[in-house]
Amino acid sequence: MIGNVQSSIIIIIVVLAGIAVLQFQKGRKINVALMKTFIRGFEEKLKLSDKTYVYLGGYLGFKAEYDLENKLSKRIEITLTLIPRQSVFYLPITFLIKKTDRLYVVIRPNFKIHTDAHIVKKHFYWLGLDIDEEAELEKKDLTLKGKEFLTLYRRKSDVDKLKELVNKCIPSERLFHIALVNKTNVFYCLMRPDPLKTPEEIRKLVEYLPRVIYEKEKLRDFQ
Repeated sequence: MIGNVQSSIIIIIVVLAGIAVLQFQKGRKINVALMKTFIRGFEEKLKLSDKTYVYLGGYLGFKAEYDLENKLSKRIEITLTLIPRQSVFYLPITFLIKKTDRLYVVIRPNFKIHTDAHIVKKHFYWLGLDIDEEAELEKKDLTLKGKEFLTLYRRKSDVDKLKELVNKCIPSERLFHIALVNKTNVFYCLMRPDPLKTPEEIRKLVEYLPRVIYEKEKLRDFQ
């Protein structure tokens, strides 16, 4: 009886180990393919003068720093984090906690951003907003194409600028957070990426950010 139980346990362990190995190989291939697709897409869509990559854990994503051939946006920093598709045991947990692939985008413009404004998907940040100036900002709910967001701003007109960027560049169903940040003088975006669509969406962000933000901000520089 004891021998049968031990044999059954060994068989289960061997089967689980086999599944883990197969999932590791399959998940690793998927994540590597995704990284290659994103990198190729970004390099094709963005006009680069220089580029630097740092890979995260081998199969979990990368951080890219791109110097742009753009007079108004000198640099864009992109961080891609992928769910651990290679881990058969941890992968289900990521779905339970609603974790997904994420793309963090920081654009550093050559013009001054004089204000703070945020559009944040409701309930995305479980532990609360990590916004330094949160206490100083007005707050108001917003619905974008059926999706619920929270806005934080000094001037409502700045939220309208961010809405325009969303409408022109990023589907609201894949948007988590978009912002103008005065302290660090950056445009920030966090989204769920699509390997076939996102490189073009980022190209549009680089193109439209100066058009939507720059003209009015330029007038403020001379006031």
